[in-house]
Amino acid sequence: MNPDINTEIRQTQALYREWCALQPRLQAAQADWQRAAEIMAALDGFYFHGGFSRAREAVEQGHAQAAPAENEYSVLGEDTLWNAHIDFQQLAWQRLRSAVAVLDPEQS
Repeated sequence: MNPDINTEIRQTQALYREWCALQPRLQAAQADWQRAAEIMAALDGFYFHGGFSRAREAVEQGHAQAAPAENEYSVLGEDTLWNAHIDFQQLAWQRLRSAVAVLDPEQS
């Protein structure tokens, strides 16, 4: 019996077991990612297509109130939605680069 091949088989079986445990979490993470993309599309729509300006003006004129929860940034804050937009783009680029590295390892 070859001890090297037995070790390799055990290690490979352990990796496969780990993959099987990770797969449902990766599927859940994909669903979370898709929901995050929907949320960011809505936030970007508000920020970049006039809602932000209209809301800030309404608050400044006393016609509306910004009411973030305690310890939460206001969506009418100067950089809140912009920073969220940039953070999401950075995450998207990281995911894309990781996927390309897996699918086309010669390019990475």
